[in-house]
Amino acid sequence: MIFVAVGTQFAFDRLIRYVDEWATQHAVAGIAQIAGGEYLPQHLQWERFMTTAIFNQHLQAAELIISHAGMGNIITALESRKPIIVMNRQHALGEHRNDHQLDGLDWMGKLPGVYTATTQAELVALLERRHELQAAPLAADSRRQALVDFIDQAIRT
Repeated sequence: MIFVAVGTQFAFDRLIRYVDEWATQHAVAGIAQIAGGEYLPQHLQWERFMTTAIFNQHLQAAELIISHAGMGNIITALESRKPIIVMNRQHALGEHRNDHQLDGLDWMGKLPGVYTATTQAELVALLERRHELQAAPLAADSRRQALVDFIDQAIRT
């Protein structure tokens, strides 16, 4: 099962549509948290918003997480030892106020267990290899804290 999460601030119809179309073609089950999006998935189960408990339940049940480039989802996936595909919202498409998500994709993609896509073709290529995508290795607490500190510092700069 795949779990798609777009956060609560903005819709991300493009990501939801891409994953829904792919999941339909490949008969892959999944659930999506779609926020205020206009696109309603035809194949994926969906909810606009989820409580933390429900969100975590879906995340734990999933073999793969797909997300907007939100640090909360990335950290949660890393801590839960789930591979995550991250796609950025684009300012030019009206998906965000600026392109800060694109700016962060380079360093996000260097994190173990984090895979990045900027286009539908890149996303589909990763979905086709979903069984090969690896979660971040279990790190000692000090290494995990160093990773969280690194991400925190990158967000602030």
